[in-house]
Amino acid sequence: YDIGSSGAWTAVNRLLQPLGTGLFHCGVEVYGWEWSYSFACSSTGTEYEGTGVFCSRPMCCEGHSFAMSVPLGKTSLSEEEVLKLLNTMEKEWPVKDYDILKRNCCHFCNELSLRLGVGSVPSWVSNMADAGAAVQRTADVGCCRTREAGSGCCSGGTKSAANPKTEDIVVQPVRARTSSRPPELDPD
Repeated sequence: YDIGSSGAWTAVNRLLQPLGTGLFHCGVEVYGWEWSYSFACSSTGTEYEGTGVFCSRPMCCEGHSFAMSVPLGKTSLSEEEVLKLLNTMEKEWPVKDYDILKRNCCHFCNELSLRLGVGSVPSWVSNMADAGAAVQRTADVGCCRTREAGSGCCSGGTKSAANPKTEDIVVQPVRARTSSRPPELDPD
């Protein structure tokens, strides 16, 4: 998917495509559902709690423009085994852990694909976010090297309310979490 639905990111991705990169939303289709991971805010502006894993109809993720499908192969897992896997991953991928550069939908889809036994998602899907994460790590370390001994790291490892998380600024709500959820995954 191209990020968003305005068409602006579609144009950006067309420019980035010859460079082997882009800014994408990603989902994995298995047994008639497309699974992904997101950070979203409720209509009241508060963060959701619980899982960031969600599903939608294939090629219909609300808030993004479908761009292409990339066949990865067929899983040897049964539908029941896939649902158990997704139930486990829902616990491992809480919404609070979403990070636009280091733990986003592309990273989730890569992990899901590996666990389904079909290999990795192509690297071009997430290499822009991975490059951003590498720059962020370098900047954080470089900044700390310039501080005087004993004065502490400039990033300090904490975030204040005055400095919102990156994902609060960049990611728009995709959809309500329960509207397309198959009943088989509802908590017991």
